[in-house]
Amino acid sequence: METLPIPPEVEITKEYIDPIVSVTFENGVEQVRQRWSRPKYQFRVDFSALQESEKNTLESFYVRHRCSIPFLFPYEGKTYTVRFAKPIQVKQTAPNLYTLSAELVEAWGVEL
Repeated sequence: METLPIPPEVEITKEYIDPIVSVTFENGVEQVRQRWSRPKYQFRVDFSALQESEKNTLESFYVRHRCSIPFLFPYEGKTYTVRFAKPIQVKQTAPNLYTLSAELVEAWGVEL
């Protein structure tokens, strides 16, 4: 399976998704339960100083792989199965120079 074509150059943020569901009733009693039994992660990947060809490659990758992709988190050397949490964001910062941001959320139980 194809992975992100350009390794992130600037910043990757790994965030834990809170698995707790909390409901407060009218009498003030709070009911708390866990949604799933293990941690789930979200990643924010920021690419900077992309040439137009690199931007086009990433946009094309997004169109082809919005459901699930293997994502190698380079600082841990661990691969996560993720999906795009929302559309990618592209900003032109100068002629032929772009930044691109993507939010990836861990996806369990999906076929790669």
